[in-house]
Amino acid sequence: MNRHPFCWQNLVFGLFFLAIVGSWAVRKTDLLTTRELSLTAAAVLILLGLIGVAATLRPRRPNNTPSQTEPEGEVHEEAHPQP
Repeated sequence: MNRHPFCWQNLVFGLFFLAIVGSWAVRKTDLLTTRELSLTAAAVLILLGLIGVAATLRPRRPNNTPSQTEPEGEVHEEAHPQP
């Protein structure tokens, strides 16, 4: 089974969409006042920023795929003909 890199763009878009729908639902049902909603949004953004900092500081796993670079040394003309 191949391990694929995490797709951050989809996560960010999903969270952005949920934030828009959530703020609309909160305003529509009058669960929070405008002031409370702005404070909640600020707290969520700070939390997401802290998660981003933690993800940046987390060490990466080594990549187990073989390197695509050419080996050092002689280049054989038969393998790589020049025009």
